Amino acid sequence: MTGERAGETTGPAVGPAELVARARELAPLIREHAVKTEQDRRLAEEVVVALREAGMFRLTTPARFGGYELRMPDLISIIVEVGKACGSAGWNLSIDTASTRFALNAMPETALSDMFEGNPDAYVISTAHLSTTKAYRAEGGYRVTGTFPWSSGCEIADWAYIPVVHIHDGDEQTADLVGVVVPMSDLRIERTWHSAGLAGSGTHTVVAEDVFVPERRATAFSLTDLVGEDERDSMLIQGSVQSLAAIVGAAQGAVEVTRQALDKKRPITYVNYEAAADAPSVQMWFAEATHLIETAQLHLREIGTVLDGVPETQPMPWVERARLRMHERSAQEKSRAGVEKLLDVVGGSAFALSNPLQRLWRDISVMSRHTALNAPIIVEDYSRAVLDVHPSVTLLY
Repeated sequence: MTGERAGETTGPAVGPAELVARARELAPLIREHAVKTEQDRRLAEEVVVALREAGMFRLTTPARFGGYELRMPDLISIIVEVGKACGSAGWNLSIDTASTRFALNAMPETALSDMFEGNPDAYVISTAHLSTTKAYRAEGGYRVTGTFPWSSGCEIADWAYIPVVHIHDGDEQTADLVGVVVPMSDLRIERTWHSAGLAGSGTHTVVAEDVFVPERRATAFSLTDLVGEDERDSMLIQGSVQSLAAIVGAAQGAVEVTRQALDKKRPITYVNYEAAADAPSVQMWFAEATHLIETAQLHLREIGTVLDGVPETQPMPWVERARLRMHERSAQEKSRAGVEKLLDVVGGSAFALSNPLQRLWRDISVMSRHTALNAPIIVEDYSRAVLDVHPSVTLLY
Protein backbone atom coordinates (compact mmCIF):
# COMPACT_ATOMS: atom_id res chain seq x y z
CA MET A 1 0.00 0.00 0.00
CA THR A 2 1.10 3.54 -0.68
CA GLY A 3 1.11 6.51 1.61
CA GLU A 4 1.95 7.06 5.25
CA ARG A 5 1.21 4.59 8.01
CA ALA A 6 0.44 4.75 11.69
CA GLY A 7 3.04 6.58 13.74
CA GLU A 8 4.27 8.70 10.83
CA THR A 9 3.48 12.40 10.82
CA THR A 10 4.93 13.21 7.42
CA GLY A 11 4.80 11.57 4.03
CA PRO A 12 2.72 11.56 0.88
CA ALA A 13 -0.99 12.21 1.20
CA VAL A 14 -3.29 9.19 1.09
CA GLY A 15 -6.30 9.50 -1.20
CA PRO A 16 -9.85 8.53 -0.17
CA ALA A 17 -9.96 5.64 -2.65
CA GLU A 18 -6.90 4.09 -1.03
CA LEU A 19 -8.44 4.46 2.43
CA VAL A 20 -11.71 2.86 1.27
CA ALA A 21 -9.65 -0.01 -0.17
CA ARG A 22 -7.80 -0.39 3.14
CA ALA A 23 -11.09 -0.52 5.04
CA ARG A 24 -12.42 -3.16 2.65
CA GLU A 25 -9.25 -5.24 3.06
CA LEU A 26 -9.73 -5.23 6.84
CA ALA A 27 -13.18 -6.84 6.58
CA PRO A 28 -12.08 -10.51 6.88
CA LEU A 29 -10.04 -9.80 10.01
CA ILE A 30 -12.84 -7.75 11.58
CA ARG A 31 -15.40 -10.49 10.85
CA GLU A 32 -13.03 -13.13 12.21
CA HIS A 33 -12.92 -11.34 15.57
CA ALA A 34 -16.56 -10.20 15.71
CA VAL A 35 -17.57 -12.89 18.20
CA LYS A 36 -14.61 -12.07 20.46
CA THR A 37 -15.49 -8.38 20.19
CA GLU A 38 -19.03 -9.09 21.32
CA GLN A 39 -18.00 -11.41 24.15
CA ASP A 40 -15.33 -9.02 25.47
CA ARG A 41 -17.72 -6.03 25.26
CA ARG A 42 -15.05 -4.00 23.45
CA LEU A 43 -13.27 -4.18 20.12
CA ALA A 44 -10.86 -7.10 19.97
CA GLU A 45 -7.30 -5.85 20.32
CA GLU A 46 -6.42 -7.41 16.96
CA VAL A 47 -9.07 -5.20 15.34
CA VAL A 48 -7.90 -2.07 17.16
CA VAL A 49 -4.32 -2.65 16.03
CA ALA A 50 -5.38 -3.31 12.45
CA LEU A 51 -7.54 -0.19 12.28
CA ARG A 52 -4.75 1.94 13.69
CA GLU A 53 -2.12 0.51 11.35
CA ALA A 54 -4.40 1.13 8.36
CA GLY A 55 -4.71 4.79 9.34
CA MET A 56 -8.40 4.54 10.26
CA PHE A 57 -7.92 6.57 13.44
CA ARG A 58 -6.53 9.57 11.62
CA LEU A 59 -9.38 10.06 9.13
CA THR A 60 -10.42 13.39 10.68
CA THR A 61 -7.11 14.30 12.33
CA PRO A 62 -5.93 17.65 10.90
CA ALA A 63 -3.38 17.45 8.11
CA ARG A 64 -1.03 19.69 10.11
CA PHE A 65 -0.68 16.83 12.60
CA GLY A 66 -0.29 14.14 9.95
CA GLY A 67 -3.97 13.27 9.53
CA TYR A 68 -6.13 12.88 6.45
CA GLU A 69 -8.80 15.52 7.22
CA LEU A 70 -11.34 13.83 4.95
CA ARG A 71 -14.45 15.33 3.38
CA MET A 72 -17.76 14.05 4.70
CA PRO A 73 -18.73 11.88 1.67
CA ASP A 74 -15.36 10.09 1.78
CA LEU A 75 -15.58 9.67 5.53
CA ILE A 76 -19.01 8.09 5.24
CA SER A 77 -17.81 5.65 2.59
CA ILE A 78 -15.01 4.35 4.82
CA ILE A 79 -17.21 3.95 7.90
CA VAL A 80 -19.74 2.03 5.78
CA GLU A 81 -17.03 -0.44 4.73
CA VAL A 82 -15.99 -1.12 8.33
CA GLY A 83 -19.62 -1.34 9.45
CA LYS A 84 -20.29 -4.06 6.86
CA ALA A 85 -17.96 -6.39 8.74
CA CYS A 86 -19.05 -5.55 12.30
CA GLY A 87 -21.54 -3.04 13.66
CA SER A 88 -19.46 -2.39 16.78
CA ALA A 89 -16.32 -1.74 14.73
CA GLY A 90 -18.15 0.69 12.45
CA TRP A 91 -19.73 2.42 15.45
CA ASN A 92 -16.39 2.78 17.24
CA LEU A 93 -14.78 4.20 14.12
CA SER A 94 -17.58 6.77 13.81
CA ILE A 95 -17.12 7.73 17.47
CA ASP A 96 -13.49 8.61 16.84
CA THR A 97 -14.06 10.48 13.57
CA ALA A 98 -16.96 12.52 14.95
CA SER A 99 -15.38 13.19 18.35
CA THR A 100 -12.19 14.43 16.72
CA ARG A 101 -14.19 16.86 14.59
CA PHE A 102 -16.11 18.03 17.66
CA ALA A 103 -12.88 18.78 19.49
CA LEU A 104 -11.37 20.57 16.49
CA ASN A 105 -14.27 23.01 16.48
CA ALA A 106 -14.43 23.63 20.21
CA MET A 107 -10.97 23.33 21.72
CA PRO A 108 -8.00 25.74 21.61
CA GLU A 109 -4.95 24.94 19.50
CA THR A 110 -2.99 24.15 22.66
CA ALA A 111 -5.39 21.31 23.43
CA LEU A 112 -5.23 19.97 19.88
CA SER A 113 -1.44 19.99 20.01
CA ASP A 114 -1.52 17.98 23.22
CA MET A 115 -3.85 15.45 21.58
CA PHE A 116 -2.34 14.98 18.13
CA GLU A 117 1.22 16.32 18.00
CA GLY A 118 3.32 13.23 17.37
CA ASN A 119 0.24 10.99 17.56
CA PRO A 120 -2.08 11.51 14.57
CA ASP A 121 -3.69 8.14 15.33
CA ALA A 122 -4.99 9.26 18.74
CA TYR A 123 -8.44 7.76 19.33
CA VAL A 124 -10.93 10.27 20.75
CA ILE A 125 -14.31 9.76 22.38
CA SER A 126 -16.88 12.40 23.26
CA THR A 127 -19.05 12.06 26.33
CA ALA A 128 -21.19 14.27 28.55
CA HIS A 129 -23.76 13.95 31.30
CA LEU A 130 -24.81 17.23 32.89
CA SER A 131 -26.76 15.79 35.82
CA THR A 132 -23.89 13.65 37.16
CA THR A 133 -20.89 15.95 36.65
CA LYS A 134 -19.45 19.13 38.13
CA ALA A 135 -16.51 21.40 37.40
CA TYR A 136 -14.79 23.81 39.78
CA ARG A 137 -12.37 26.61 38.97
CA ALA A 138 -8.84 25.96 40.20
CA GLU A 139 -5.55 27.76 39.85
CA GLY A 140 -4.47 27.36 36.23
CA GLY A 141 -7.54 25.43 35.16
CA TYR A 142 -10.50 23.36 36.39
CA ARG A 143 -11.22 20.30 38.47
CA VAL A 144 -13.83 17.91 37.10
CA THR A 145 -15.74 15.24 39.01
CA GLY A 146 -18.53 12.95 37.93
CA THR A 147 -19.67 9.96 35.90
CA PHE A 148 -20.10 9.79 32.14
CA PRO A 149 -22.23 6.80 31.09
CA TRP A 150 -22.67 5.65 27.48
CA SER A 151 -19.00 6.32 26.62
CA SER A 152 -18.55 4.20 23.48
CA GLY A 153 -14.97 3.18 22.76
CA CYS A 154 -13.64 4.34 26.12
CA GLU A 155 -11.38 1.31 26.63
CA ILE A 156 -9.49 1.89 23.39
CA ALA A 157 -9.41 5.69 23.63
CA ASP A 158 -6.46 8.02 24.16
CA TRP A 159 -8.51 11.14 24.90
CA ALA A 160 -12.00 12.05 26.09
CA TYR A 161 -13.62 15.21 24.78
CA ILE A 162 -16.17 16.39 27.34
CA PRO A 163 -18.09 19.21 25.63
CA VAL A 164 -20.02 20.59 28.56
CA VAL A 165 -19.87 20.52 32.36
CA HIS A 166 -21.61 22.95 34.69
CA ILE A 167 -19.17 25.09 36.70
CA HIS A 168 -20.03 25.16 40.39
CA ASP A 169 -19.10 27.64 43.09
CA GLY A 170 -19.19 25.55 46.22
CA ASP A 171 -22.58 23.85 46.24
CA GLU A 172 -24.10 26.38 43.85
CA GLN A 173 -24.37 25.75 40.11
CA THR A 174 -23.43 28.85 38.12
CA ALA A 175 -24.54 29.93 34.63
CA ASP A 176 -21.07 29.11 33.33
CA LEU A 177 -19.97 25.92 31.63
CA VAL A 178 -16.71 24.46 30.44
CA GLY A 179 -15.68 22.00 27.75
CA VAL A 180 -12.46 20.04 28.24
CA VAL A 181 -10.29 17.30 26.78
CA VAL A 182 -8.81 14.80 29.21
CA PRO A 183 -6.31 11.97 28.66
CA MET A 184 -7.98 8.64 29.35
CA SER A 185 -5.16 7.84 31.75
CA ASP A 186 -6.67 10.45 34.11
CA LEU A 187 -10.05 8.71 34.10
CA ARG A 188 -11.42 5.46 35.47
CA ILE A 189 -13.67 3.05 33.55
CA GLU A 190 -16.54 1.07 35.05
CA ARG A 191 -17.54 -1.81 32.75
CA THR A 192 -21.29 -1.21 32.81
CA TRP A 193 -22.19 -2.05 29.18
CA HIS A 194 -24.36 -5.19 28.92
CA SER A 195 -26.53 -4.95 25.82
CA ALA A 196 -28.46 -7.22 23.45
CA GLY A 197 -26.86 -5.47 20.49
CA LEU A 198 -23.80 -3.38 19.77
CA ALA A 199 -22.31 -5.35 22.65
CA GLY A 200 -18.77 -4.95 21.38
CA SER A 201 -18.82 -1.16 21.29
CA GLY A 202 -17.41 -0.82 24.80
CA THR A 203 -20.04 1.75 25.76
CA HIS A 204 -19.05 1.71 29.41
CA THR A 205 -19.10 4.43 32.09
CA VAL A 206 -16.18 6.84 32.47
CA VAL A 207 -15.51 8.28 35.91
CA ALA A 208 -13.65 11.52 36.71
CA GLU A 209 -12.45 11.79 40.28
CA ASP A 210 -11.35 15.37 40.96
CA VAL A 211 -9.41 15.46 37.69
CA PHE A 212 -7.36 18.62 37.09
CA VAL A 213 -7.66 20.04 33.58
CA PRO A 214 -5.27 22.88 32.67
CA GLU A 215 -6.67 25.94 30.90
CA ARG A 216 -4.78 24.94 27.75
CA ARG A 217 -7.22 22.04 27.39
CA ALA A 218 -10.42 23.90 28.27
CA THR A 219 -12.98 26.25 26.74
CA ALA A 220 -15.29 28.16 29.08
CA PHE A 221 -18.61 29.62 27.98
CA SER A 222 -21.95 30.73 29.39
CA LEU A 223 -25.53 29.61 29.04
CA THR A 224 -26.14 32.90 27.25
CA ASP A 225 -23.77 31.75 24.50
CA LEU A 226 -26.17 28.97 23.52
CA VAL A 227 -28.17 30.04 20.46
CA GLY A 228 -31.85 29.71 19.65
CA GLU A 229 -33.50 27.24 17.31
CA ASP A 230 -33.00 29.41 14.20
CA GLU A 231 -29.25 29.89 14.74
CA ARG A 232 -27.97 26.44 15.68
CA ASP A 233 -25.09 24.84 13.84
CA SER A 234 -24.98 21.38 12.26
CA MET A 235 -22.24 19.94 14.48
CA LEU A 236 -24.34 17.24 16.13
CA ILE A 237 -26.02 16.33 12.86
CA GLN A 238 -22.61 15.95 11.24
CA GLY A 239 -21.64 13.70 14.11
CA SER A 240 -24.76 11.54 13.94
CA VAL A 241 -24.48 11.00 10.19
CA GLN A 242 -21.15 9.30 10.82
CA SER A 243 -22.89 6.97 13.28
CA LEU A 244 -25.59 6.44 10.67
CA ALA A 245 -22.91 5.28 8.22
CA ALA A 246 -22.14 2.40 10.59
CA ILE A 247 -25.83 1.41 10.54
CA VAL A 248 -26.13 1.48 6.76
CA GLY A 249 -22.84 -0.38 6.50
CA ALA A 250 -24.07 -3.12 8.83
CA ALA A 251 -27.24 -3.43 6.72
CA GLN A 252 -25.13 -3.82 3.59
CA GLY A 253 -23.11 -6.44 5.41
CA ALA A 254 -26.36 -8.29 6.13
CA VAL A 255 -27.12 -8.33 2.39
CA GLU A 256 -23.71 -9.89 1.73
CA VAL A 257 -24.21 -12.55 4.42
CA THR A 258 -27.65 -13.45 3.07
CA ARG A 259 -26.42 -13.64 -0.51
CA GLN A 260 -23.69 -16.04 0.60
CA ALA A 261 -26.31 -18.23 2.30
CA LEU A 262 -28.43 -18.31 -0.85
CA ASP A 263 -25.41 -19.11 -3.02
CA LYS A 264 -24.87 -22.26 -0.96
CA LYS A 265 -28.17 -23.58 -2.39
CA ARG A 266 -29.58 -24.34 1.04
CA PRO A 267 -33.06 -25.90 0.85
CA ILE A 268 -36.38 -24.77 2.28
CA THR A 269 -38.03 -27.48 4.32
CA TYR A 270 -41.37 -28.87 3.12
CA VAL A 271 -41.52 -27.12 -0.26
CA ASN A 272 -40.95 -28.29 -3.82
CA TYR A 273 -37.88 -26.18 -4.55
CA GLU A 274 -34.53 -27.89 -4.15
CA ALA A 275 -32.88 -24.62 -3.09
CA ALA A 276 -34.30 -21.50 -1.49
CA ALA A 277 -32.71 -19.36 -4.19
CA ASP A 278 -34.86 -21.15 -6.81
CA ALA A 279 -38.10 -19.87 -5.31
CA PRO A 280 -39.40 -16.69 -7.02
CA SER A 281 -40.87 -15.58 -3.69
CA VAL A 282 -37.43 -15.74 -2.05
CA GLN A 283 -35.85 -13.98 -4.99
CA MET A 284 -38.38 -11.14 -4.78
CA TRP A 285 -38.07 -10.89 -0.98
CA PHE A 286 -34.27 -10.65 -1.29
CA ALA A 287 -34.63 -8.03 -4.05
CA GLU A 288 -36.98 -5.93 -1.92
CA ALA A 289 -34.62 -6.13 1.05
CA THR A 290 -31.68 -5.14 -1.13
CA HIS A 291 -33.61 -2.20 -2.55
CA LEU A 292 -34.59 -0.97 0.91
CA ILE A 293 -30.97 -0.96 1.98
CA GLU A 294 -29.88 0.68 -1.28
CA THR A 295 -32.48 3.37 -0.54
CA ALA A 296 -30.97 3.85 2.90
CA GLN A 297 -27.62 4.43 1.19
CA LEU A 298 -29.21 7.10 -1.02
CA HIS A 299 -30.50 8.96 2.05
CA LEU A 300 -27.07 8.69 3.65
CA ARG A 301 -25.39 9.98 0.49
CA GLU A 302 -27.78 12.95 0.31
CA ILE A 303 -26.82 14.05 3.81
CA GLY A 304 -23.11 13.68 3.03
CA THR A 305 -23.48 15.73 -0.15
CA VAL A 306 -25.31 18.55 1.61
CA LEU A 307 -22.80 18.66 4.47
CA ASP A 308 -19.73 18.41 2.25
CA GLY A 309 -17.57 21.42 3.06
CA VAL A 310 -20.10 22.93 5.50
CA PRO A 311 -18.28 23.99 8.71
CA GLU A 312 -19.85 22.36 11.76
CA THR A 313 -20.06 25.72 13.49
CA GLN A 314 -21.83 27.51 10.63
CA PRO A 315 -25.45 28.35 11.51
CA MET A 316 -28.04 26.33 9.59
CA PRO A 317 -31.78 27.13 9.39
CA TRP A 318 -34.07 25.00 11.51
CA VAL A 319 -36.01 23.60 8.55
CA GLU A 320 -32.78 22.47 6.84
CA ARG A 321 -31.47 20.81 10.00
CA ALA A 322 -34.81 19.05 10.45
CA ARG A 323 -34.80 17.96 6.79
CA LEU A 324 -31.37 16.39 7.13
CA ARG A 325 -32.47 14.56 10.25
CA MET A 326 -35.49 13.20 8.37
CA HIS A 327 -33.04 11.71 5.88
CA GLU A 328 -31.22 10.17 8.85
CA ARG A 329 -34.48 8.73 10.14
CA SER A 330 -35.38 7.31 6.73
CA ALA A 331 -31.93 5.74 6.31
CA GLN A 332 -32.01 3.93 9.63
CA GLU A 333 -35.66 2.93 9.17
CA LYS A 334 -35.04 1.41 5.74
CA SER A 335 -31.91 -0.32 6.99
CA ARG A 336 -33.93 -1.98 9.73
CA ALA A 337 -36.79 -2.90 7.40
CA GLY A 338 -34.41 -4.38 4.84
CA VAL A 339 -32.65 -6.55 7.39
CA GLU A 340 -35.99 -7.81 8.73
CA LYS A 341 -36.77 -9.08 5.23
CA LEU A 342 -33.35 -10.70 5.02
CA LEU A 343 -34.14 -12.61 8.22
CA ASP A 344 -37.30 -13.89 6.52
CA VAL A 345 -35.23 -15.01 3.53
CA VAL A 346 -32.81 -17.02 5.65
CA GLY A 347 -35.40 -18.26 8.14
CA GLY A 348 -34.86 -19.65 11.62
CA SER A 349 -31.21 -20.48 11.01
CA ALA A 350 -30.53 -16.73 10.82
CA PHE A 351 -30.82 -16.63 14.61
CA ALA A 352 -28.15 -19.21 15.34
CA LEU A 353 -25.41 -17.49 17.32
CA SER A 354 -22.95 -18.77 14.75
CA ASN A 355 -24.73 -16.79 12.03
CA PRO A 356 -23.37 -13.22 11.67
CA LEU A 357 -26.75 -12.07 10.35
CA GLN A 358 -28.35 -12.12 13.80
CA ARG A 359 -25.49 -10.09 15.26
CA LEU A 360 -25.75 -7.44 12.53
CA TRP A 361 -29.51 -7.34 13.11
CA ARG A 362 -29.06 -6.82 16.85
CA ASP A 363 -26.36 -4.20 16.30
CA ILE A 364 -28.56 -2.24 13.91
CA SER A 365 -31.49 -2.49 16.31
CA VAL A 366 -29.47 -0.81 19.06
CA MET A 367 -27.51 1.68 16.92
CA SER A 368 -30.63 3.00 15.21
CA ARG A 369 -32.24 3.81 18.54
CA HIS A 370 -29.49 6.13 19.72
CA THR A 371 -30.98 9.37 21.00
CA ALA A 372 -29.46 11.29 18.07
CA LEU A 373 -31.43 9.09 15.66
CA ASN A 374 -34.69 8.92 17.65
CA ALA A 375 -37.23 8.48 14.85
CA PRO A 376 -40.42 9.73 16.60
CA ILE A 377 -38.75 12.93 17.81
CA ILE A 378 -37.15 13.55 14.40
CA VAL A 379 -40.54 13.29 12.67
CA GLU A 380 -42.19 15.53 15.25
CA ASP A 381 -39.51 18.19 14.91
CA TYR A 382 -39.60 18.06 11.11
CA SER A 383 -43.38 18.47 11.10
CA ARG A 384 -43.07 21.61 13.24
CA ALA A 385 -40.23 22.97 11.14
CA VAL A 386 -41.94 22.61 7.76
CA LEU A 387 -45.12 24.17 9.16
CA ASP A 388 -43.15 26.87 11.03
CA VAL A 389 -44.70 25.86 14.35
CA HIS A 390 -42.44 27.12 17.14
CA PRO A 391 -40.67 26.11 19.28
CA SER A 392 -38.52 23.26 18.11
CA VAL A 393 -38.89 20.18 20.33
CA THR A 394 -35.13 19.62 20.41
CA LEU A 395 -32.72 21.58 22.57
CA LEU A 396 -29.53 20.95 20.59
CA TYR A 397 -30.24 19.74 17.04
